[in-house]
Amino acid sequence: MDYEAVIEAQLDSMDLSELEDIMGDAAAGGGIFEGMTVDQVINNLINGEALFDSERIMDNLINLFLMEVKGSVFLGCEILAICIVTGLLSNFSNTFGSKTVSSLGTMICGVVITALCISNFYQTYQYCQDTINTMTASMEILLPVMIPLLISMGGISSGSIMSPAMAGAVTGFNFIMEHVILPLVFLSAVFVMINSITEKDYVKKLSGFLRKGAIFLTGLIITVFTGITALQGVVTKSADGILINTARFSIDNFVPIVGGFAADSLDMVISCIGLIKNAVGLIGILIIISLLAVPVIKLLSIAVIYKVIAIAAEPVATRNISDSLSEIGSAAVTMTVVLATGAFMFLIFITILMGMGGGGTWTS
Repeated sequence: MDYEAVIEAQLDSMDLSELEDIMGDAAAGGGIFEGMTVDQVINNLINGEALFDSERIMDNLINLFLMEVKGSVFLGCEILAICIVTGLLSNFSNTFGSKTVSSLGTMICGVVITALCISNFYQTYQYCQDTINTMTASMEILLPVMIPLLISMGGISSGSIMSPAMAGAVTGFNFIMEHVILPLVFLSAVFVMINSITEKDYVKKLSGFLRKGAIFLTGLIITVFTGITALQGVVTKSADGILINTARFSIDNFVPIVGGFAADSLDMVISCIGLIKNAVGLIGILIIISLLAVPVIKLLSIAVIYKVIAIAAEPVATRNISDSLSEIGSAAVTMTVVLATGAFMFLIFITILMGMGGGGTWTS
């Protein structure tokens, strides 16, 4: 029995159209899997061939970063221009003594800066929500592919328990991220910009508390979800090992004449299915990383622009405005951390599934 024929037959019996669709999304975002199918990726893995051109991908990511920075420069110029007007109004009030008019003009400029920053950060917030939803949808496509392969390898206990556990964890994490964690980060940015209008730090500490709370909550739910999943995987892996080894022993000893051949064939089929499962898992890992790369670049470019604007605005604007612009940059970094941590949880789930199945080794 040829292992390539076994792999080809297994792939023909599987519906991989949705997986190839998200491979297309990964190709559009990060440049990997461009023009490739699942069959081609698995064959490349078997033959030790490269899956993508790393130099071209790096060039694409660098160009994307420069493009995002260029797109944010216009917003930075607008904010700096308003900050200069604010500084001029403050100087006029000191020179001509019309402090009331100057204070009103300074507050109007602060309101305009706040509106610009909140509008821009709201777009960033929506983009992060879309990214989380896309990664969750990718996991919801990967799990129905990998878990049946796990069951086909003899991981009946693992598949029956891990399927609802991981599906519930992925859905629950997406809900908490979309409705709790990301809104907390966005609210922290709104509070810190509102604080820039006034001369006192009314809600600055509240803003910092919300941001730290979002990071803590992200780490907590990831620890809980991955911990429960990993423990279930350890328990079920032992049961599956007993089951598959018993099946091998029974075939080898109780099937007359061809028992040894049948047991060896079973080992080869299980190994081929395991190869497909791990290849699909590797595809999933690369897809998650690719889907994460573009948002991280966007968020980091936005954070860099706000940090630079805060430094440039410090000599001409009020202290609250320059500090608030710097805090907006920090909020963008926080969203980057939250997204990266969420992707890390998905990667842990995939690697747990890749490490399960087969029931260990057995020799007759």
